[in-house]
Amino acid sequence: MFTLLACSVFLYLEVFVLPVTPRLAIGDQSIYLHNATRMLEGQIIYRDYDHFTLPGTDVLYATLFKLFGVRAWIPQAMLVLIGVVDVWLCTVIARKVLVGGTSFLPGFLFLTLPFSSYLDATHHWYSALAAIAALAIAIEKRTVVRMAGAGALWGLGTCFSQSMVLGVIGFALFLLWEQQRSAERRGLLLKKEAGLLGGFLATVAIFSSYFLWKVGLRRFFYYTVVFVAKYYSAEQWNTWRAYLRGAPSVHSWSNWPDLAAWPFIHVLIPFIYILFVLYYWRAAPSRWELPWERLMLINVTGLSMFLAVASAPAYNRLYTVSGPGIILFVWLTCEFVPVSKILLPILWTAVVVLAILKPAVTQTRWKAYLNLPTGRTVFFQPEYYEKAKWLAERTQPSDYFFGNTSLFFALRLRNPSRVPFLSATDYSRPEEVLNVVQTLEEHRVNFVSRFPGLDDPVNNAGDHLAPLRLYLHDHYHVGKKFSNGDEFLERGSVTSPSPLVVDFGPGSLEAAAPSHATTPHTTKGTNQIKN
Repeated sequence: MFTLLACSVFLYLEVFVLPVTPRLAIGDQSIYLHNATRMLEGQIIYRDYDHFTLPGTDVLYATLFKLFGVRAWIPQAMLVLIGVVDVWLCTVIARKVLVGGTSFLPGFLFLTLPFSSYLDATHHWYSALAAIAALAIAIEKRTVVRMAGAGALWGLGTCFSQSMVLGVIGFALFLLWEQQRSAERRGLLLKKEAGLLGGFLATVAIFSSYFLWKVGLRRFFYYTVVFVAKYYSAEQWNTWRAYLRGAPSVHSWSNWPDLAAWPFIHVLIPFIYILFVLYYWRAAPSRWELPWERLMLINVTGLSMFLAVASAPAYNRLYTVSGPGIILFVWLTCEFVPVSKILLPILWTAVVVLAILKPAVTQTRWKAYLNLPTGRTVFFQPEYYEKAKWLAERTQPSDYFFGNTSLFFALRLRNPSRVPFLSATDYSRPEEVLNVVQTLEEHRVNFVSRFPGLDDPVNNAGDHLAPLRLYLHDHYHVGKKFSNGDEFLERGSVTSPSPLVVDFGPGSLEAAAPSHATTPHTTKGTNQIKN
């Protein structure tokens, strides 16, 4: 209990500034937070706004907003809860393969390195938490009931991120390996597999049924399968090229406590899983007393979680799936006594230093405060503070705005379009660009944040932003240029606007896609990155 309390204090000091002010929710979480406000107002994902994940994160935040109101502290409080539960689950699992105080080390390493270096309450953390919970249920025994529970948890994780379906496949293969190793009755294996698959399918089917009923199978399938397969990788961060990118900048001292996590996780994941398999092949015949089944299940879980993000292994995604790898890393370290005598003290020292240093940096770094519609909020980046302050002085909650997901949520502004953001790639479909242009005109939106790609020349076949560039040129001017060079566009132009004629040409709309342009639902939205 003292351990969990200490972890809670550590995380609280990371996401709140004393006494009770939450930090601004930036990054991918802001997309889901704003989607949740749309859902709270009766809108339906895939019908009224576009996104490619299953709606688990949207539903979770919409439920919390229904209970507590749309408040800035909610995602930060959820990060505290996720982190504490993750540490507890990691410790439960580690105790099955480690002894003594060392069993606490994996959870502490996970908390102070990857978790606290990516404090973004997005869908990846929720799906990863469900996966770790499935491992915790199955680590000691694989009974039919436990496998059904593990399957349900993998199903829950899939409701946040559909790539987590790989986890249930990994568990199924592990059961087959275990049956061959232990000469278990085939009938019992089939029951376990049926429980695992049944729990998974029941959870996904029950959760998805409402949205299938509301939007239809065609739309549901397009956004969750077709779009992901055809267009998700158009963004460079959604391909294998994201690997080894995004290291924290060394030029800002507030980033220094996060520098250790980036190389640690990139060295660890996925290579620790390969190293374990090699060690198993060499040591298993002579080290029969070791809990190989438990260790192999940890390995399979970690590898499945890695494969769920392997097509786009950005550092933040690797952070979220690193828990099982850290447990195996500590176990392998303990297996080699000369190494453990040197490395374990270093790891414990790193935990203690980071546990003190990170909250101290958070509480003492540059900060500014604003009283916003979602509550008093602290800003750590001057550019976000400037933008929020300028826009808050010129808008009211429920005003329309386009271009910055964090400000949508923090200022309770509405996105007129279906999409949270646009990019100059095939990730943004032509009909989505058309929908943005139409809704900007329909609602006479006063402010648009200039976003990356908007000013790029049309230099690839996937750039569909030309109609939006033309519309903004004719109807908007620079309303404010901020200290970092970013701009807000304000409606009104010194030039005579061209007639609003948007023609993508014959055959340019994707035939398989639902026609957004014919049903431009007007709601709130966001504009940054579909992760």
